[in-house]
Amino acid sequence: MILKSLKNSHSYLIVIFLIFSIIFFTLIFFTKEFQNIETNNVLYPFLILFSVFLITTFHCIGLNNLIYEKDVIKKPNFVVGMVYLLLTTPFINNLQMVVFSFGLLYFLYSLLEMFKKKKPFSLAFNSSMILSIISIFFPNILLLFPLIIIALIIFGNIDWRCLVISLVAIIVPYLFLWTYQSATNDTLLMPNIELEFQFNLLKIPDFSISEILWFSVLGIIILRSLLELFLWMYKKSIRSRASFFLISFYLLFSILIFLFSKNSESVFLIICPLSIIISNFFVYFKYSKISEFLFLLLLFSSIFYRVSMI
Repeated sequence: MILKSLKNSHSYLIVIFLIFSIIFFTLIFFTKEFQNIETNNVLYPFLILFSVFLITTFHCIGLNNLIYEKDVIKKPNFVVGMVYLLLTTPFINNLQMVVFSFGLLYFLYSLLEMFKKKKPFSLAFNSSMILSIISIFFPNILLLFPLIIIALIIFGNIDWRCLVISLVAIIVPYLFLWTYQSATNDTLLMPNIELEFQFNLLKIPDFSISEILWFSVLGIIILRSLLELFLWMYKKSIRSRASFFLISFYLLFSILIFLFSKNSESVFLIICPLSIIISNFFVYFKYSKISEFLFLLLLFSSIFYRVSMI
């Protein structure tokens, strides 16, 4: 079956994934949302679509390799990349959030690389720098800063120098920006974190049949994935267990950013940590027929959702 085939590291899977990704994103071209993009440049919508496709595809492959190389999920597989792609189903023109999420992939790499590093100074600096650069465009991303401290605590290498370096790294991009703004007599940009709970984000809209099906399947898989993770966390290796604790916090902070941001598209940031937790369920769940069935439901409901957008 499909899920069983994804539980290996054969190179042909990348080719199959690329073909599926091309087809999956080609469907966007025929959607009403894509056709209604207002622009004076005919090529602009195609550039947006190609950029989203390219960055998302690289993100899927990069995330899959990262999770395997860092022993978060030890079994060789291509499930993580596929799950990430399927979770992007509702999103079509979110180029900005796609770019931010791709940047956070390097943020996650720096955090996971801290494991058993005696002096993770450069990693602390890099992770803070990434958040700082993104915060210029999306200030609420700084709410992920505590993850650096949490990673240092979980991986047992907390050091006051790391904390100082992290804080300095937050300021560095703004120093360059302020220097430029001072030279051009522009107003200095300050990161303005807006924490306002958006009740309208929790209102249930009028869903179509395809949306109800997709969200229902996803909801069941998420609940089962969280249960699988917490029930079997103790059986994982030290590194994998510590990494999943960090990823769980990553998911929690991403949800908080979504709930307390005026930008509803920030929900896209939840996809990365969520796809890792869901993939853990698909890879390790002992009842393979059930996991295979749920994966097929997610796959076909995602395709049905995309097709229904046309």
